[in-house]
Amino acid sequence: MTLATPDKAFAGATPVSAVPVSFENMLGWYGAGFSRRGIVLCGTLGYEQISAGRGWRRLAADLSAAGFPTLRFDYPGEGDSADPDQPAVETMVRAIKSAVRFLREQGGVEEIVLVGLRVGATLALLSAEDGGIDRLVLLAPFASGRAYLREMNIRAKTIDQLPDGRPFPQDPASPVFGGFRPAAGLLASLGQVDLAKLPPAPVPDVLILGADPAGLAGRLRAGGSHVTAGPFPGLAPFLSNALISETPTEVFAQVVAFAKQGAAAPLGAPQLPAPASPITGPGWTETVIRFSENVGIVCEPEIPASDKPPVLFLNSGVNPRSGYGRQTTELARSLAALGFKSLRMDLRGVGDSGDRPDGKPPLYSADALDEARAGIDRLDEGRGVVVTGNCSGAYFGFHLLCTDPRVRTAVISNLYCFDWDPNTDLSTALKPSFRSPATYASLLRQKGTWQRALRGEVKVGAIASRLVSVALGRIGQMAAKILQPFPSAASVAGRCAAFRKRGARLLLIFSEGEAGLGEVAMHLGRSPSKVAKRLGHPVILLPDTDHNMSTAGAQERMQRIIIDAISTT
Repeated sequence: MTLATPDKAFAGATPVSAVPVSFENMLGWYGAGFSRRGIVLCGTLGYEQISAGRGWRRLAADLSAAGFPTLRFDYPGEGDSADPDQPAVETMVRAIKSAVRFLREQGGVEEIVLVGLRVGATLALLSAEDGGIDRLVLLAPFASGRAYLREMNIRAKTIDQLPDGRPFPQDPASPVFGGFRPAAGLLASLGQVDLAKLPPAPVPDVLILGADPAGLAGRLRAGGSHVTAGPFPGLAPFLSNALISETPTEVFAQVVAFAKQGAAAPLGAPQLPAPASPITGPGWTETVIRFSENVGIVCEPEIPASDKPPVLFLNSGVNPRSGYGRQTTELARSLAALGFKSLRMDLRGVGDSGDRPDGKPPLYSADALDEARAGIDRLDEGRGVVVTGNCSGAYFGFHLLCTDPRVRTAVISNLYCFDWDPNTDLSTALKPSFRSPATYASLLRQKGTWQRALRGEVKVGAIASRLVSVALGRIGQMAAKILQPFPSAASVAGRCAAFRKRGARLLLIFSEGEAGLGEVAMHLGRSPSKVAKRLGHPVILLPDTDHNMSTAGAQERMQRIIIDAISTT
């Protein structure tokens, strides 16, 4: 199997080990260093930060390896941090200032460098207005919040689509950007940010890489800053998609070099911060755990439901444990408020867990099942567990249900396939343009599809090849059924019969038009009644939602399904 592009994102030595820290109900990761100069990384938001996640972690490790105490963290309402009382730009700016205080107090540093990415660069500049920042790195900043929102709206049209190719159903009052639904207060306050109307921040040295929005470099120079500016090669591949993200090593090398310039005398031995305190919220408490090379968050309810099994959340693709659109974090906390314990974990090659030996992401890798079983070890208290995941997480959930008797129920969504051929080219198989035959039929009925085909924007040959492949696969399945009319124990139907015999359950959920529905038809039958008989219940179809179940209605339905499954397990 070849997967050339992601190799670039995961290349290099294993990152310097960082330790989890917490401050003001925010979760961060601290890399120790011996310098008196410390670095605070101010990430971007939402979908962009998920795409940049592993590369951002690499930059933090490189800075720590160069001797700088380095802190990266989740803003309030992002990742694994608690939700803010008032979602707004001011809350994000206060969070950066809190991170600076933490680094001074816990890391013993005297000088501070802020490194901001995209809208995180805009926030970093705002947080430097009061002084006290010695160096500032702005990576592709936005000059205004409106510019950021305008770009996110444009990108959402290509990122967020329904399985049949229709645009994602957007509510102008509550837009979705790559699965993320910013709070109304944050949207309103972002619309008020305009760096051109603010006095330049009093920072002695500034590095700007990327487009210079609204003459920002000139304004900072006029305010007395020494500004170095340059391009940001590789920005688009870095932020386009977590699966194919390429770490911009050239840019990050410039960041490390800028941090080294004129650095103060070293402290000596690195200073370690206090252990992370739990992150808390209404009805729940969360703690970071590390086992082997994996990282996870245990979400404990204030009032446990002692007779119900806990829940293991599995990564979807290479999305971190917080989930695409942060839905996993929100769902775990909602379940905890109802008394259910859970663990959301990163497999190796995802989020904050260690790299895999081959440097590739863990999608459909058989050895990742052992890591998931280790997660079950941390949850199982004799009541069994419920596993849930989307896409590749659904694949692992199915195989755990089939092979681990501790798994009592699997609630899985948008399963791509029941079994994976290791000789299949992953990057080709998972291209979003390769959809189900039903989806292609729907697309052919749309006028815009033919216009795109005539302009050469639709790869007709690739689609035809895909459809031929699906057809041949189905012919093979039909032939196998003729030669062997009753399912074997190793078949999907046979495995379903086996786990049902021990009292376990599989709940299959799909967005309408998903390619995985063809897999269900091939392995469990084309008749809905036949599938329901083999599973013990019908397949659940959710209309008008995307592959990642990002619509508000789909998330509410998923939550009800999981709660019902736990309550009856």
